[in-house]
Amino acid sequence: MRKYALLIFCLSSCFYIQAQSDTEQLMEALRGPTPLETDLQQLCDEVGGRVTGTEENKKAVKWAMKKFKQAKVSVEKEAFEMPIFWMENFTEGTISGDADFQVHMVSKYRTDPGKYLGKLVYLDKLEDIIALKRPKPNLKGKLLIVDMDLCLDINGLFAEYDRAARIEILANDMNAAGIVFMSTRPKKLLYRFITSTTTDPHIPQFIMAREDAQRTIRLLKEGKKLKLKANVNAKTGEEFISHNVIAEIKGSKFPDEIVVLGAHIDSWAMGTGANDNGCNVTMLIDIARQMKKLNIKPDRTIRFALWNGEEQGYFGSWHYTKRRKKELDNHVMALSVDIGSGDITGCFTNGQEALIPVLEDIFNVSHPGVEFANINAPIVGTDNFDFMLQGIPNLVANHKPQVYGINYHASSDTYDKVNIKSVKNNAAYVASLALGFANMDAKKYGLKRKSRAEIETMFEAFDLEFTMRMFNVWEPWVKGKRGREK
Repeated sequence: MRKYALLIFCLSSCFYIQAQSDTEQLMEALRGPTPLETDLQQLCDEVGGRVTGTEENKKAVKWAMKKFKQAKVSVEKEAFEMPIFWMENFTEGTISGDADFQVHMVSKYRTDPGKYLGKLVYLDKLEDIIALKRPKPNLKGKLLIVDMDLCLDINGLFAEYDRAARIEILANDMNAAGIVFMSTRPKKLLYRFITSTTTDPHIPQFIMAREDAQRTIRLLKEGKKLKLKANVNAKTGEEFISHNVIAEIKGSKFPDEIVVLGAHIDSWAMGTGANDNGCNVTMLIDIARQMKKLNIKPDRTIRFALWNGEEQGYFGSWHYTKRRKKELDNHVMALSVDIGSGDITGCFTNGQEALIPVLEDIFNVSHPGVEFANINAPIVGTDNFDFMLQGIPNLVANHKPQVYGINYHASSDTYDKVNIKSVKNNAAYVASLALGFANMDAKKYGLKRKSRAEIETMFEAFDLEFTMRMFNVWEPWVKGKRGREK
């Protein structure tokens, strides 16, 4: 009887598995026990922060290659050129004059190594100067210190990038010798990101611990005269070769048509790149692993891209589009996952409204009863960007804030901040999205690659010029050096 009961159970299990769709099986597997958590801890704790060009970054590439190979997923290492190397070792800061104290600070990307000394100036009602309601003073030889609002979520990040870019323009117009930004995070938390001129900043820029900057500004408002002495110790170099990791599961019906799932493997080195973006790197590896384990054969090729050089200006994904110009018409969709480990709430469709009904149809089947909000707004600042410039349907996963904003690019972006349960749920979401696009009836939706003229019309509709200038990508687009030519 036991053997008979066991046989019935096994047959029932087989029938159940057969009755399940590929998407259901894959989602169930991803939500169950998998190596994702172990992978993430290895990447964060053993490899650590992964600035492009460093030994840690190279180790991360080897680690990812090994993970895909162990999962029996076809993978290659794709070389591309980075324009310059920069890695801060440390920055020291001392306030002197009418008060003397040490301050905690870091340099922004590409601030040259060396010693800086300048009188600090705080401009009250800075917004009036930006709005041209007050004349611009001449700050030649002086360092401008700027207060900033707290950053708690992704909206705060965009606001910070915007304000920083406007102040950079203003500081250059006023001949300032440099800029000191107040940290937007509390408890002396420090972080780093690029300037609006990325690899070629005009003046040195620093981020000072919020409490130290507040103290400094209070003293300046009282009329005290203060100087900042900064010592920047950084390793710099010329062009070098970095690598993307490109894995794929070949399509069974339309192998030349491609769905790209992307997450960047590089990070800044102040933390260990956990929410930005290790959690999503390990998520993509796990999706590929489970697809292979379940022997799922999508109609179209699904390509898993771990991009490098994202933090300095998404150089890896830009190279991918340049290298594959002849293939781009066959790219059905490109997704970027790069906003931490909070629950995915939907996607940004980046000015391609035709993607919304596709998403709704996919999720009505794979996630019945769950509401997702898709937003037709273009995201500039991650690896979807060059696909957008090429007119390819592209998405950026949108997430609940969780702890992403406050730990963004900061020393606190560590493994313990990642919500593993959410990452596993997000893996099921992204997997259903991937299979949905890989297996969809293309004629039903009529998705197509946009022309350069159509892309330009979209940029105008969303008034993207200043946002693109914030990331130093407007001029390359206008001059035809980046993006679709026709």
